[in-house]
Amino acid sequence: FDTKADDQGNRDISIDSTPGSLAAFKKLAANPIFNVKLS
Repeated sequence: FDTKADDQGNRDISIDSTPGSLAAFKKLAANPIFNVKLS
C-alpha cells in the first residue's frame, strides 16, 4: 500500500504523497482500535 509505482503504472499511492494523505494516515493511525496489547 505504500509505493511510488503500483501494479497498474506509475501511480504514487505512498502515505506521504501529499500533505493531505499524510494527515489522513496519521489520523487513522491514532485511532484507539490500533492500540493492541500483545501477551
